[in-house]
Amino acid sequence: MHLEDLTELEAVRFKELSRRGFLRGVVAIGAAGLALPAAGLIEACGSTSTSSGGGNDLLSKVRAAGVINIGLANDPPASIINPDGSVTGQGPATVEKIMAKLGVPKVHGIVATFGELVPGLQAGRWDMIGGVISVTKARCALVHYTDPFEFNGMEIAWYPSVVSQAPTSIGDVGKRGLVVGFNQGSAYIAVAKGLGVQDSKIQQFPDTAALLEALRTKRIQVIISDTGSLTLTSAQQAKYTFQHLDYPPDGPFIAGALAFRQSDTTIYDAFEAEFKKMKDSGEFDQISAQFQFPPLPADKKDLTADQVCAKVV
Repeated sequence: MHLEDLTELEAVRFKELSRRGFLRGVVAIGAAGLALPAAGLIEACGSTSTSSGGGNDLLSKVRAAGVINIGLANDPPASIINPDGSVTGQGPATVEKIMAKLGVPKVHGIVATFGELVPGLQAGRWDMIGGVISVTKARCALVHYTDPFEFNGMEIAWYPSVVSQAPTSIGDVGKRGLVVGFNQGSAYIAVAKGLGVQDSKIQQFPDTAALLEALRTKRIQVIISDTGSLTLTSAQQAKYTFQHLDYPPDGPFIAGALAFRQSDTTIYDAFEAEFKKMKDSGEFDQISAQFQFPPLPADKKDLTADQVCAKVV
């Protein structure tokens, strides 16, 4: 596992967390006046999680608290932040259903960018990633994904008044030097760079609403995102009348899921058991339909996180 395998923002966050963890360990050791052995020093400095460190059972903790904290990006319709601060969308609604079955009645959302979600999980800033996040090889080494349930593929969006010749692929966008907008910390940035999009042509925005507005106001020429993120309500369609290319031919296999820390095995196993029941009963497809997502494809319904981690880049 190398930092360069992560998105750039994720790499920065991990470096920050490592440095802060080291400094906290040094301060704690100095204040106590103790001479710890090397192994003790590493343990003291390396653990930043406040939710489930030291072998404690996260499921018991959130049951006792009556609430689970989830990290999520504002990325409708997969994850949505309402004006009153509550959360909904395909991912959070699924978490709410499952956690209620597990005896946790409340879900509290904490908004972050995509690049902050995994580092924030590792640091204990939230108990799980409850907004859909792309499955990547680098992230598979760091978190325990749920069974994946979004298979939307990538999408390129543009206004004909700005880009008169329709892009034919991600590589075509890079070859033509078009200015591309992404959600901040998106895993698609690394994909696009690998297909020829230059750093100087990349702009990042905190959420999908800002991304769409940047396209409308011509600060960028195209968006590269996933098809679910750019699904628009009827009210929005009149404002954002862009054209789009779904599933560009050079786009990689894309899957999205929720995620836990690898150490939180009890809650992960319980969550996965309920999720499989929901998929088998059709309850999950009903949740997806509320947010304009299609039913799970029959050939992908039983895909596990391990199977998908073996396929993704």
